[in-house]
Amino acid sequence: PETSAPAPGVVVCHPHPLYGGNMHNLVVAEICRCLNESGIAALRFNFRGTGASQGAHGEGILEREDVKGALSHLASSQGVDSDRLGVAGYSFGAYVALAAGADDPRAKALCGIAPPVAHVDLSFLMLSSKPKFFIFGSRDEIAPRAPLLALYRQLPGDNRYEMVQGADHFLFGYEERVAEAVASYFAAAL
Repeated sequence: PETSAPAPGVVVCHPHPLYGGNMHNLVVAEICRCLNESGIAALRFNFRGTGASQGAHGEGILEREDVKGALSHLASSQGVDSDRLGVAGYSFGAYVALAAGADDPRAKALCGIAPPVAHVDLSFLMLSSKPKFFIFGSRDEIAPRAPLLALYRQLPGDNRYEMVQGADHFLFGYEERVAEAVASYFAAAL
């Protein structure tokens, strides 16, 4: 963002690469645009084995190292306040971002957009008191409301969620609303 003071920064992770997810996903791109307009530096990248990135898909485990590398790059970027960093991710990217961010002390705030609670175990979040924000669609079968809210109620820290009425997992037509909510969250959290 164009600012004279060091800006906070957020690493934004894309959906599952084996199902076509990459850093050019519309939700990810819109989140980065809104973050930038809110005065927050946004870094999106392709996970290993995606696009022109080297390596091979790591089932969400090795990709955590990709997030940590992106945090290192963002923290060392000119104009970024390395003490005000966050991580966000959409779908598979939410799983990876939340796991990496919960463990990495540089990440001060976490955001999961449609985290795939129907397919992965997110109980590791119960060990993190970092602030967390979840946003998901009311018709999402991959991030269904009941198990997500059951997990949410058990989490320590200052957390919040937003359910987008009518949206499914792909959030088609709701990209801007989701992005604005994510940018608003990080503007307050960082």
